[in-house]
Amino acid sequence: MTATPREEKHQATRQRLERNAVSLVLEHGFDRVTVDMICEASGISQRTFFNYFKTKEAAVVGAEPPKIDEGKARAFIAADGPDLLAEVLELVAACSMTGGSDEKLLTDRLRLFETDPRLLLKQMDRMNRITADVGDLIYLRRRREAGPDGDEAELRDQADLLTHAILGVLRYTAMRWIRNEGKDQAETLASTSQLLRRTLRTL
Repeated sequence: MTATPREEKHQATRQRLERNAVSLVLEHGFDRVTVDMICEASGISQRTFFNYFKTKEAAVVGAEPPKIDEGKARAFIAADGPDLLAEVLELVAACSMTGGSDEKLLTDRLRLFETDPRLLLKQMDRMNRITADVGDLIYLRRRREAGPDGDEAELRDQADLLTHAILGVLRYTAMRWIRNEGKDQAETLASTSQLLRRTLRTL
């Protein structure tokens, strides 16, 4: 669905605020940056700022919480690929990007998470909100693959284990991207998936 001019303007303003908030925090540190500083850099009033974000922290980490795309979730459940963990990585990575299509914003945010434990904890808390959803999707996939004779408790345990494992792999992917100085997001994800597949096959 094509966005209206009003929606495009709204999105552009939101992204400008997020870019400036992240840039200022990278330069000065979270505690030294104020809403006034973000507003001045963005050319807007405080009233306009609070129409978009409830807090300074929301502008820095992103107001939109991670969520799983319904179409990708259905495709994941129905898939028959042999590399379940790598597929889960791709599914979760698609919903956890904190900069949308703006790769510089994403890279800068990841740098903040690496250097500021409070912001990292905030982002991990946001990611934890989708943990149950990811676990349910893995369970449904394994339930379908196992057939009627599958052990329910075992399948649930497998889903829980994979869910928590993939969050660690996702953090590794983010740190790898930072080390590569923001190399193409899709390329980093693909290379991590390939590394994960190769590693699992040696176990």
